[in-house]
Amino acid sequence: MNATLSIIFGWLLITTVVGVMAGLKRKFSMEEYFVAGRSFGLFLFYTTAAAEIYSAFAFLGLAGWAYKFGAPITYAFAYGTMAYALYFFLGPRINRLGKHFRYMSQPDFLEDRYGSKLLGLLVASIGVVFIIPYLQLQIMGAGMIVQLASGGAISWQKAVLVSFAAAVIFVYISGFRGIGWTNFLQAIIMLLGMVSVGVLFPSRFFGGVGEMFRELASASPEHLVLPGKTGNMGISWYASTALMCGLGFWMWPHIFMATFSARSEQVIRRNAVILPLYQLALVPVVIVGFTCYLAVKDVSNPDHAMLIALTRHFPWWIAGFIGAGGLAAAISTASALILCAATLIARNLYQRGLNPQASDASVAWLGRAMVPVVTAVAVLLAFKAPNMLVNLLLTGYAGVTQLFPAVLFGLFWPRVTRAGAIAGIASGIGAVALIHTYKLSVPLGMNMGFFALLVNLVVTVLVSLATSPDEKRARRFLEVLSQRRG
Repeated sequence: MNATLSIIFGWLLITTVVGVMAGLKRKFSMEEYFVAGRSFGLFLFYTTAAAEIYSAFAFLGLAGWAYKFGAPITYAFAYGTMAYALYFFLGPRINRLGKHFRYMSQPDFLEDRYGSKLLGLLVASIGVVFIIPYLQLQIMGAGMIVQLASGGAISWQKAVLVSFAAAVIFVYISGFRGIGWTNFLQAIIMLLGMVSVGVLFPSRFFGGVGEMFRELASASPEHLVLPGKTGNMGISWYASTALMCGLGFWMWPHIFMATFSARSEQVIRRNAVILPLYQLALVPVVIVGFTCYLAVKDVSNPDHAMLIALTRHFPWWIAGFIGAGGLAAAISTASALILCAATLIARNLYQRGLNPQASDASVAWLGRAMVPVVTAVAVLLAFKAPNMLVNLLLTGYAGVTQLFPAVLFGLFWPRVTRAGAIAGIASGIGAVALIHTYKLSVPLGMNMGFFALLVNLVVTVLVSLATSPDEKRARRFLEVLSQRRG
């Protein structure tokens, strides 16, 4: 093993030990395993959320798209800004309902709010299906990072197997609490790594950021304006993609589920205010993508550009440090995705669907057993069906965003009905499937997921207005949400 790999896998070993230790002395239960006993305070929730949100996409995909397309990648800044503002209003309500009704997952809330077991099973199935491409993104990213940072000393397949064996160990033993404490460490090294590359790369090749931008404006001015380098991502695509991702941000089942782990609504509200600070760390990664476009020409896959430049032009210990940061980004998000998929299978598909008589203890044990199974399936798909990282992310976003109307109206519009929520989700998912499968053109060049969301919203409202709401059920939720906060 070369020196770079020693740094990367040494960090992986440290985080794995911390993750295992976090859960060793805790009493095993469903609430403890799935949502850490609803005990995370401001700082631990902050680092957990940041590490789950900023994944392999933030480390590799962002630089890859900046390299290949240029300005369109700034949609990531736009949607993050919208998402955090939205969370200030959604998050505390989700947390309050979760604590009051003892929810463990996103389908728990939607099934209870609309009084529909069918809806709960549908949402759980959607969650599992669209978690897979997101988890695949983390697996591909982890493999790329370790292989390229080590200069090819290990294949990406072997790197994936080692990295995700470690993730399975601490998630299997400690559940969400283990994820929280490993993410505390991961968030720190991710932040240091992302900021460092933004300083190191332009300084190494051009003497500074300003000179790099002058060179880019001269060599490829289309990199700095819409529609970007390829010429097919204009304002309509940009705006619709940013809106889709901003609205769908908190619809990811693992992030929705993390909201139940916070100790109080105040923790959620404060995090909605301070989490955008982490968004600033994306700027240096985009700068790296621009720098690599000018300095690294012989790259077949844009997602590889940053790490190829790193190993060619920087000392081994810097490659090891940045590689550890990138692996942290992938593992931190992947661990939450693995646990979330296991929760949806055990809690919602099994207990709520196949076996309503199953005890909470048996569900917790089944969730634990599903952790290595979910990981194995995602790793196999990553080996068999790789794709560009941003494309994988946007495919997942298009699907989970279709849950937004049902969640939003369920929290704020008592007139929404069960039939409206189900019809809206089905129509949105159906539109995504048709457009993606048959490569249909979307009006005005919009993102397919946003177009499907518009269909979803119209169907949800019209069907709700044409059907009778469950007023008693709606009042039950309104009474909880209208209680004075302590």
